[in-house]
Amino acid sequence: MGSGRDAAAPLPAMPAVQPSAGGLGEAARAYHEAPVREQGEVMDSMDTPAERGNHPTKWIESTGGPFVIVPAAHAADWQGIEGEDYDEACLVEDYLGRVEFGPAERKVPGIVVADEPLPATYLPDLQCLLQWSCAPSEQALIDGARSSFEGIDDWHRGPVLDVHDQLIMFDATAPGHSLEQGETLPVSLPAGSYRFHTADFEVGGDVAGRLHAIRPLDPHHA
Repeated sequence: MGSGRDAAAPLPAMPAVQPSAGGLGEAARAYHEAPVREQGEVMDSMDTPAERGNHPTKWIESTGGPFVIVPAAHAADWQGIEGEDYDEACLVEDYLGRVEFGPAERKVPGIVVADEPLPATYLPDLQCLLQWSCAPSEQALIDGARSSFEGIDDWHRGPVLDVHDQLIMFDATAPGHSLEQGETLPVSLPAGSYRFHTADFEVGGDVAGRLHAIRPLDPHHA
């Protein structure tokens, strides 16, 4: 992927607000109540062993292209490789980009996670997407992300998205109408406007990943 990225900057502070299951719609509840696949089931193609705990983290992978994040209620309108949506997603040259999809009379915005097709999960406590570059285990990567987070001061500013209900992330090649539960990653946020920020981190010589922080948009510093 190409460059043209915004200059790096510190990450805006996040209010101490966590999403409430009671404030989400039916699509949100459906994704929260569904069983989560263990890390090992999604990372079969990786050479890194998985550490499984009592609360497995859900990971998703792409077939080699970008991911897309869209409202769950409109996921069926994403055409993937059956239409032009996947081609549009592949035009994104930055870490992240914004696309619109769906019928012409009611286009819906989504976020493309581009640059590298790294396996991804969501960390609600950091309100961040985490992508796996390298690590000896899932837990080592997650611990590395959490320990590195506060010290990162070179976040690259990305696109803005208005959130009204449950979001899901999946392989941009997949047509939304044929998605199965195991192919999607729920991303739960309180309703509002958010900007995405991206940064890479390393811990020692064997742990590296990418974080996409999702922060409420300050109307005075958009």
